[in-house]
Amino acid sequence: MKARRSVARGCGVVRPSSCRRLWLAVGAAVVFCAADGHAANEDDFLRPVGRPPVAAPQRRQGGEALPPLPLPATPLRRSEKKRPPSPATLIGKVVWGSYLDYTWDDGQVTRVYDWNMVPADCQQVLRAAREHLGLEYKAETTNLQTFNATPAEMPVLHFSGGRSLKFSDRDRETLRKYLLAGGTVWFDSVVGSPYFYKSALEELGHILPESPPRRIPPDHPVFHMIQDAVKVSTRTESDVPPVLEGVYIGSRLAAVVSPFGLGVGWDNASPHLIPDANFYDAKSSYLLGLNLVAYAVGYFRVGQSHARADTYRAEDLVDNPDALVFAQLRTNGVWNTEPGAAGNLLRYLDRNLQVKASYLKKAVTAGRDPLDAYAFLYLSGITDFQFSPEERAALRDYVLKGGYLLVDNSLGLSEFDRAARGELARIFGDDCLTRVPADHPVFTAGPYPMAAANYTLAVRARNPDLKTPWLEGVRIQDEYRVFYSPMDLAAGWQGDDHPLACGYAPGDALQMGANLVTFFMTH
Repeated sequence: MKARRSVARGCGVVRPSSCRRLWLAVGAAVVFCAADGHAANEDDFLRPVGRPPVAAPQRRQGGEALPPLPLPATPLRRSEKKRPPSPATLIGKVVWGSYLDYTWDDGQVTRVYDWNMVPADCQQVLRAAREHLGLEYKAETTNLQTFNATPAEMPVLHFSGGRSLKFSDRDRETLRKYLLAGGTVWFDSVVGSPYFYKSALEELGHILPESPPRRIPPDHPVFHMIQDAVKVSTRTESDVPPVLEGVYIGSRLAAVVSPFGLGVGWDNASPHLIPDANFYDAKSSYLLGLNLVAYAVGYFRVGQSHARADTYRAEDLVDNPDALVFAQLRTNGVWNTEPGAAGNLLRYLDRNLQVKASYLKKAVTAGRDPLDAYAFLYLSGITDFQFSPEERAALRDYVLKGGYLLVDNSLGLSEFDRAARGELARIFGDDCLTRVPADHPVFTAGPYPMAAANYTLAVRARNPDLKTPWLEGVRIQDEYRVFYSPMDLAAGWQGDDHPLACGYAPGDALQMGANLVTFFMTH
């Protein structure tokens, strides 16, 4: 029985410009043409991975059969040592698609399933995590029809394959619910299939249209959790930067798509029947895989906090003429990086400074929404972004009229840093940013004088001599009216550990935020 063929149809809701950017990022390494010159069919990427069977009793891959029950064949005697508790589940390998029967030269037939081309991939990467990181987790199979979308029970869902993914509307809703609740999804084009890769991006566009996939920058924590993955090797190239695409929910990578195979390297397998197969070698696969495992574990609580973040407390909604509105600017990048951070900061002000006001957060768009009613505007991000000419004009007018703008580099990444500096230069002129001096009132006259500052481990590792608070600003008529923090503030306001984030320690972030808001309100 042959599996029904389906071919990916374009990039769906992903904008054409986004598609071009994604394909250019991968370059010529993801190919469509077979070695003999004819166009590769997506069925050509569904083949047995490994050598042909030696004997002919049963031609099944190991992943087809149900795993044995985790019970002894005979009852344990009371004197026998009981098994230790089963480790918690980290990865759910998702059953999807259909299968093809492949006939070997000697007539033997192997059935290959879309979802299980490399049956031991997840078990092998978790074995490496146990041996090298001391993390004891297990993988299970699951399917979206019975999955309850609870990240606490299964923090990571893993899709792998060579042919096109095609989810139902119900499946998309399940995955959306799971991702927004804090779950993580990995898509592994296990043999470098462009069909699987392209369809994964298309499906993510349907599932989270508000957050299109983006190339993950090289300084992102996911490439550095355990060991720096700055250069890797694939079947066709050596010592090149790794390529992963990601979808952000807040500052967290909620979905990761690999255009090159990971599972082949995890299981040290050989897809020799697929001429166009392209995959990370075993060393690179394990390097990326261990970083992915550590990232999923390290940012799990961040995802849980983001899922609860926009739930206001009763006191936040009390009608109060003195309400302080935290106005956050929308951009065409990832801008709502720590959804609960503003509320935590403003409650900190209420609790410690006895400022009796209701605190509300509001998203605004420069050039479309009125800005004059807000004492200050907050701009944050984790990716590249661009303002339109209308947005730049509105922000310049707002600041020139006396408003304040606070810019915060979420996680302290270089991509947003470049974009923010570029946009401020377009609005206020080249070289507009200078370091705010240590004797400025925001450091000396606020509720928390700050002659020194504590930073996260990542900042201390990169800048061991940095002991004082660091802000840059734009002076308007001899007064700083724009403040830029190259180190993350909002992750500290949020309160959860963000591994490898370059930012202020939580206590110092809250004090710096209190000083800034107080300065904006009193000047």
